[in-house]
Parts: sequence; C-alpha cells; structure tokens
Amino acid sequence: MVSEPFLSVIVATFNARDTVCHCLRSLAAQTARPSMEVIVVDSSTDGTAGIVAQEFPWTQRIVFAQRQYCGDARNAGLARARGRVIAFIDADCTAKSDWAARVLRAHGRLPDLAIGGAIANGNPQSFVGWGAYFCEFSDWMPGSPAGPRADIAGASMSYKKEAFERYGDFIGGTYCSDTEFHWRLARAGLCPRFEPDFEVFHRNISSFVRFAGHEFEHGRSFARVRVRAQGLKPWRRGAYALFFILVAAKIFCQIAGRNIKNPVYFKEFCFSLPLVLGGVIAWSLGEAFGYVRSCR
Repeated sequence: MVSEPFLSVIVATFNARDTVCHCLRSLAAQTARPSMEVIVVDSSTDGTAGIVAQEFPWTQRIVFAQRQYCGDARNAGLARARGRVIAFIDADCTAKSDWAARVLRAHGRLPDLAIGGAIANGNPQSFVGWGAYFCEFSDWMPGSPAGPRADIAGASMSYKKEAFERYGDFIGGTYCSDTEFHWRLARAGLCPRFEPDFEVFHRNISSFVRFAGHEFEHGRSFARVRVRAQGLKPWRRGAYALFFILVAAKIFCQIAGRNIKNPVYFKEFCFSLPLVLGGVIAWSLGEAFGYVRSCR
C-alpha cells in the first residue's frame, strides 16, 4: 500500500481479460510507481477480476456483480482514491513508462483542473482498428498541438482532485459521461487542456461488426446525454435527426482536417477512408436515433 500517494490511477474494466494484463504491466513499470496507487474497478463476467487479483495483487480492487458503465466505475474509484491528482487509463490501453511521471509534472506546472494526453494506435496491424482509431481519437493523436479542447477521451485523462470536489462526479448509467463532465467544466470557463507529452497506446476494435455497433451505441448515448445536459428543444432534436447525414459530413470533414494538419498517420488515414466514413455514418445514425427517442 502506497502511503499518501500523489497520484491515483483508476482503471475501469468490463470483460477485459484479453487486454487488462498489458495495461497493468505497463502501470507496474512506471518510473513514478512509488508515488502512485492503482485502483481497478471491475464488473466483468469473463473472469477479469480473478486474473487481476492473482497476477496483480499490489492493485486495489473494487468488484461489482452488475455491469457498471465507465462513469459509475470511475466514481467508485474516486471514492477510494487518496491522490491529489486522479488519472484514468482504459483497460485496453498501455502507457509508456514515464506516463505517470509526466501526468504529475503537467499538473505541477499547469493550473488546469483537467489535463489529457495523446492517444496512439496500439494495434496498427488491424485495418478495421485504424478506422476505429480515427473515429474515436483523431483529436488527440501524437503530435497534435497542446492547448484547450472541448473534450478529451478518458483513455488518457487526469484531474486535480478538486475538480470533482467542486463540480461533482461523473453521471452514471451511460456512455459519454466524461464528455458531460467536460461540458460542466466548460460552463464554468474551465475547458480541459491537451498535453501531448504523456501518451498511451489504445488497442482498437478489430471486428467491423463490433466497430459499427460501438459507433452506433456511442452516437445514441451522446444524443441522450446532450439532450439531458444541454436541454435541447424538441425542434432542434428533430432537426439533428432529420439532417443526420450533414452531421456525418461535418464529423468526417473534422477528422480529415485533423489528419491534414497533423499528418503523423496520414497514409493510414487515406487507406482506411471507407471504414472511417462507415463509422461516422454509424455514429450519426445512432445520434439521430437517440434524438428521436428523446422526443417521445
């Protein structure tokens, strides 16, 4: 047990037996490990909790019998965390050995309450994986400029603990809980900050069916969360749903623009264009469905 850690790292896991060992080994190898604790919050049905308990007994573990969305799991970890800085990494990510040290360094030199890092492709051999990567993480690719962002993915995200003391926990029962939290910060004039100095490698979905379903479900969750958080009028929900193809075109152009400005993966973006387009359309259809359902 680490005494008064500077950093609490929270890993939310759900049926992650194929990836969680890689994630936790990368955390075990952190140069800042003496100044950190790792809390694994698991609600799996595939034996992930047993694997973590057997192979990584140095972690703290919180186990749920029922499925917990990321926001719910992260809230459970927050209640246990003792660090003055809280970092999140996904179970399908691995971190460079200086990731935790760079997180602490960033919070030491910057006043921002929320600071996220770069997300690189962790399975570049997968064609479908590239499509999934660009649909999810194009705004935080390695080499992207530092600065404020409207949103940063929870795969490599960190906060000063006072962020939660001042603005509450993540919402539960849905995807996109981190996005909603960042909207709360933005309403207070506190946008998250992107710092490319600390980086993780994300292992992306490699099945096209799972990829399309994942994008649809996340788009639907985004719509539900947006309606709840921003109080969208029924006519606006209907307009977004009716013109979903324009939403898809806008998202695709944003992804393309990021890859033109930061060509670190430009060749891979070009050959995965059909997959990126398919993923964007799946997201937009899910978003439209979410708006239509919320109008009832």
